Amino acid sequence: MELGADAVLMNTAIAGAKDPIAMAEAMKYAVYAGRLAYKAGRIPRKLYATASSPIEGML
Repeated sequence: MELGADAVLMNTAIAGAKDPIAMAEAMKYAVYAGRLAYKAGRIPRKLYATASSPIEGML
């Protein structure tokens, strides 16, 4: 995570929280989750949308 405006916003959230320690831990996990998602990679781009759920048997 880059420092700068992000750090200011992070400090505001932590400092203003009812439980700053819990908020800091939540932010730590959020950054970790974001990194894991980035490393997992995105789904391939397609020219047209395709349904990921089956259409038949839903109703």
